[in-house]
This record gives sequence, structure tokens and C-alpha cells, in this order.
Amino acid sequence: MYVESVFCKIRLTYPKIIGYVDAYTLETGVIISVLGISLGDIVGNLKDGVVLNIELFLAVGAIRLYLKNGNEIWVALNIRVKFNGWYYSHYKIISF
Repeated sequence: MYVESVFCKIRLTYPKIIGYVDAYTLETGVIISVLGISLGDIVGNLKDGVVLNIELFLAVGAIRLYLKNGNEIWVALNIRVKFNGWYYSHYKIISF
């Protein structure tokens, strides 16, 4: 039971990212949501890095998608939650 609770708690803090990446041009289009709330869309090229700036009542910051090592897509979270501090981390999404 404890493991399930921790897993659920961790999953709730991560954004849900749905979309596409063209493997040849690295053009991307994604929708990002947290806790079922859509934060917005990102469209652009991963070579340049693409950013979604967030300015909500309880949270401000940015979610950035970027290319690392030429074949890995990463997400960088830099979000300040007013009642719970900063979330600053980088996560690998996929390798191709």
C-alpha cells in the first residue's frame, strides 16, 4: 500500500505530455497537462528547444523540451508552487 501511495503521489507531480515528434526534422507538437488541467501547447523544433511558460494562480515557471546527445528528448521542469516550493529537474522522455 505504501508503494502505491508514493507512486501515485509522484505521478501527480509530473506533467502528462501527449503529441508527436518528426524523427527527421525534429519538429514537435505537444499538449502538456498536470492533474488533468491543460497547461498549453508547444509547437516548434527540438534543435532549438521549445518552452511552455506557466503563470497560474498557484504555480509559475516553465516546462522545456529539448534534444540532448543528438538522440534523446528531455523535459526540464522549473516550476514554483506557491505552497510547496520549487520543482527543478530534468527527465529523459525517450531515445531514438
